[in-house]
Amino acid sequence: MPLSSVQKGAIGQFAFLATAMITGNGQVEAYTPAADNEGRDAEIRRHLKSSPGIGIQVKVTFFAIPEGRSHGPYLTIRFDIAKKHLEADSRLWYFFAFYDPKEMRFRGPVFLIPSAVFHRMGRAGVTKAKVWFSMTASLAPASRDKWSPFRVAPKDLGKRLLEIVDKTVLMASSRTAQLPHDSVLVGRPKPETARKSRLAPKRLRLVPADPKYDLIRNAVLARDSVSAWYQGHLRLLSPFVLGTKGGDPHILAYQFGGTSHKVLAPDGSPDNWRCLRVSELTEVNVLPGIWHAPRKGRSFQHCVDQVDVTAGRPPSATHRLRSAA
Repeated sequence: MPLSSVQKGAIGQFAFLATAMITGNGQVEAYTPAADNEGRDAEIRRHLKSSPGIGIQVKVTFFAIPEGRSHGPYLTIRFDIAKKHLEADSRLWYFFAFYDPKEMRFRGPVFLIPSAVFHRMGRAGVTKAKVWFSMTASLAPASRDKWSPFRVAPKDLGKRLLEIVDKTVLMASSRTAQLPHDSVLVGRPKPETARKSRLAPKRLRLVPADPKYDLIRNAVLARDSVSAWYQGHLRLLSPFVLGTKGGDPHILAYQFGGTSHKVLAPDGSPDNWRCLRVSELTEVNVLPGIWHAPRKGRSFQHCVDQVDVTAGRPPSATHRLRSAA
């Protein structure tokens, strides 16, 4: 008698828990709900830490589609969620994997995707009461499809989960901080600027206080990517430089996924630099442990004239920044 869908779901959840704990070097604590009424199959925390954990919705298939031999096999999962249960939660992540019943293990890679990103990229249709989702990803090692930024080797699953858990505190604090509307964040001047200022009137570089500015700032310092909506497009970005241009907060970032007014060049191309106004970014979420950069090309950047923080010296070109979409 073949396994039922309920049995397969249980096997997938137990396999996820076992893999997460055994690859977490004793630092992964996992809890499962008695009833899955909130779209969470597990909660993951760091061992003996009181900081917030993350919720995981596990989606596992027991077969892979062998089509497209040069880019396959493919992992394909389709499901629906009741509209009333669909929520935007920075602490909710999806886990997708192919479980090989013959080898009784996950066949890599597996995928960890933040719910805010998947609910946009994976949406396949809407009915009166439900939203349908579809996820088809190549399991080929050299794949560069839209899901490739979220690939994780099964042996690294625990480590990746802990990275996400540790960043959750920063994400939460950045989102919930309540500051007066006229508050400012003050950046320190560079040493050479400080020396010159001894003989000149003292001026402070001011940056408007904004929870998402703080979130992006943390991402720059940690070299983590972010997902965000900008001018009608969901973008996956690695932020390199954050500061102001003419007093207006801007970010110079490398876009490696999502969509843009301009069609994205292949990952690694220097044409994917984007100069974005922080005020126009919405639904910003951190993607811990993910970082993309062009393979070549170095020059000066003209996106930010007063630098607050930087992740390095980014390659760029003036004409590319002027036409950034």
